[in-house]
Amino acid sequence: MIISLKKLAEWARFLTLFVILTLIFYLGIAMVTQWAQPSHRYGEPKGRAVKVFAPSQPEYKGQRTMDLKERLKLFYWLGE
Repeated sequence: MIISLKKLAEWARFLTLFVILTLIFYLGIAMVTQWAQPSHRYGEPKGRAVKVFAPSQPEYKGQRTMDLKERLKLFYWLGE
């Protein structure tokens, strides 16, 4: 089996360019993703927003808490 140095150099050049361009593309996508994400994902909303779930304790006298099983059932039922 004879391997030409010219073909080996072309293959190495192709592989190097492929890896470099792949990394540049990956970093570009990562930058766009980071730019598009909100800075505080779980921050409390401002304005006229209403809090949907009270995690463990009711804030009002008539409000009851939901245990984990009930919340999971509601999650699967509503599909949210």
